[in-house]
Amino acid sequence: MEWADGFIVVYNISDRMSFLNAQNILCQINQARRESSKGEIVKMDIPICLVGNKQDLCHARQVCEEEGSVLAQEYRCQFQEVSAAEDYLDIFNLFTKLIRQVMENLKYRADRRRYNGSKSVAKLITNMFGKRRKSV
Repeated sequence: MEWADGFIVVYNISDRMSFLNAQNILCQINQARRESSKGEIVKMDIPICLVGNKQDLCHARQVCEEEGSVLAQEYRCQFQEVSAAEDYLDIFNLFTKLIRQVMENLKYRADRRRYNGSKSVAKLITNMFGKRRKSV
């Protein structure tokens, strides 16, 4: 999970067990987030989207939409219910939005690295050559 740039966690709204598995996955992602930050404040979290699939099977629903929404709020992630069988456009928009967030996050991290890297180079040069010394 440390190398991932984003997550889409999907559960079946007509299967309570899949919702519980999704909850477990979100918990693991959250735990990995905490361990990787090592006490630092993470300014830009990895984007996560919780997706309730099979919205077309609402007659067999075992997980209400509110439960998914509450879980997403608890783990600070986006939430959406979709039907992959009926409308691919919702899925397309979901992936597009996540990819944009990933790209913004990567740009932010690259900018921070570049800034910190230039400071490190300046510090390295100063340490190597130090202050001007009087010649003997």
